[in-house]
Amino acid sequence: MSTLTANSFQLLLATLHTDEAVAAEKYEMLRYKLTNLLTWRGCSESDADELADRTLDRVAVKIAEGERVENVAAYAGSVARFIWLEYSRKKKEDAVGDDLPEVAVAPDFPVLEDRDVRVECLRDCMAETVPNPTDRKIIIGYYDTEANEKNKHARKRLAESLGMTMNAMKVRACRLRDRLERCINDCVARVTKHDGSRTNAQEVKTR
Repeated sequence: MSTLTANSFQLLLATLHTDEAVAAEKYEMLRYKLTNLLTWRGCSESDADELADRTLDRVAVKIAEGERVENVAAYAGSVARFIWLEYSRKKKEDAVGDDLPEVAVAPDFPVLEDRDVRVECLRDCMAETVPNPTDRKIIIGYYDTEANEKNKHARKRLAESLGMTMNAMKVRACRLRDRLERCINDCVARVTKHDGSRTNAQEVKTR
């Protein structure tokens, strides 16, 4: 299989949307959906982040290789399905002596098309807390893949393209991510509270 390149990553974004800013939002939303879904399937938060990135890397490579992908979310869900299975098998192999259940089949991943409060909040928070196109490039470019030697070079190229030092970009990326996460968490809390209050009010009316 080919490896992820800057060109294949750009092709993925172009497949998500022709407008760069909208594509950035869609990428982040898809990544959050994958991460949440993988966490729900039993992955730790750090593993879910890594597997979501690995999923999107594979999708990008497939698109670059000529794969026709009409629905990126659905396609990413099918890729995540097999990546989760690979992860589960490896965890079982590593857990020597542990009595872990055999994974016979990969689970379905149909949740990507469903309403996701966190994803809806992400859409609002991206516009609210990360309106600058350069900042969006930093978030996506810095966090798009797992941290290994290959991606250190990719981050270095990103920093150079933005006229920044690696350290400055890292600090900025962390601050942007923290700001975005806080906004999303606050939004989810508000929406959940509002939905809960509305449900209670509807229950009272029906009594």
